[in-house]
Amino acid sequence: MFTLPNRRSVLRLAVALAGMTALTSFAAAEDTVTLWSWRTEDQAAMRTIFDAFEAANPDIKVDLQFTPDADYQNRLSTALRGGKGPDIAQLKAYGELQPLVEAGYLEPLNDLVPELSAFPETATGGVVGRADGKFYGVPYSVPVLGVFYNTDLFAANGITVPTTYAEFVAAAEKLKAAGITPIANGGAQGSAWELEVGVGVVGPSVYGAGFYADMMSGAANFEDPRFVAALQRFADLGPYYSDGFAGIDYTTATQQFINGQAGMFFGGSWENGSFKSQNPELKFSIFPFPGDVASDSPAVSAFSDGSYGLVAGGEHHDAAVKVLNFIASEQFAQLFADNLGWPAARPGVTATDPTLQKMIAMQANTTPYLTLVGYRWQTPTASSVIQAQIIDVVEGNVTAAKLAADVNAAVSTWFKPTP
Repeated sequence: MFTLPNRRSVLRLAVALAGMTALTSFAAAEDTVTLWSWRTEDQAAMRTIFDAFEAANPDIKVDLQFTPDADYQNRLSTALRGGKGPDIAQLKAYGELQPLVEAGYLEPLNDLVPELSAFPETATGGVVGRADGKFYGVPYSVPVLGVFYNTDLFAANGITVPTTYAEFVAAAEKLKAAGITPIANGGAQGSAWELEVGVGVVGPSVYGAGFYADMMSGAANFEDPRFVAALQRFADLGPYYSDGFAGIDYTTATQQFINGQAGMFFGGSWENGSFKSQNPELKFSIFPFPGDVASDSPAVSAFSDGSYGLVAGGEHHDAAVKVLNFIASEQFAQLFADNLGWPAARPGVTATDPTLQKMIAMQANTTPYLTLVGYRWQTPTASSVIQAQIIDVVEGNVTAAKLAADVNAAVSTWFKPTP
């Protein structure tokens, strides 16, 4: 026989149904913002950072998707052309950003992310649209380039941090005599960008902090003896690079340093967290490449590494804007520095990591990373010519003067100085 439920049962059922309705409404209200990145090595750290955002914003989830750097740009461009891109994209800087801006794939952020006004020009210079001067990304880091060194190997061989080029060569000689690779270096198999980074490490100590302004104004060009000398100095260090240098790629070179087989490595701030995560036992630090004369604060190359931009027409526009405002915040900058060990794009970060402290100190005397900041706006880029020939210069098959002339001829087809 069918029995009518009592009043208490009806009330319990009503409460349960109401709870299910509330849960359904909550689920429906939750936005999932897709963010694409090429920094596969940063997955764990980035998850930690965005977990903090999600804890404060339980109605928004951030779906982090990582693609290796070599494939990332093609994947992003293809997806954007097909209208299937992410809500937020990690963006290359300077000239590599412009095609996406010109195609209308990105939304300007000046009015959407007010905190961008707190960033220095060193950071925002890489996120500006050339045509309209608007910001199209929230920058996350201003890396510096320098010489990473194994502190244990230096101590074991009686080497102190060199303050002149002569002392640097003497340090390399000591390491070589001890059977240690002095400088892990290589750019084979599509990683010649690392050799261009090496030129950026060495260059400022040769051509000086004011050289960039001379180049932009037309007072100098790539055939200037100062730039030729910078290329030559990088090549002169060839005997101290990894054995089989021409066939060594970036990954192999980093592993030589990480595993304690090499005393030094030319690199940028991004290596700090990567080195630590791959070998927590590695003891290392960083110093600016020294010039001929000792200086308390040698000039180093710096640049805006990249940014996070808002893809136009995204399904989760408002939630994505909230995420970008988080990326522009002091909280993100501190989390970024703490978890990745890079100098954040936004000033005011407190660093506890000694290597990061050194990098921040190096930011006191920077010059723009010449070939990236000044000469990747159109093609052919300075980078493409340098990367194609720099191994031959180190191997002695092409002169530094010839490479400098080729770079100058390439960029002269589009670069116009501003006197």
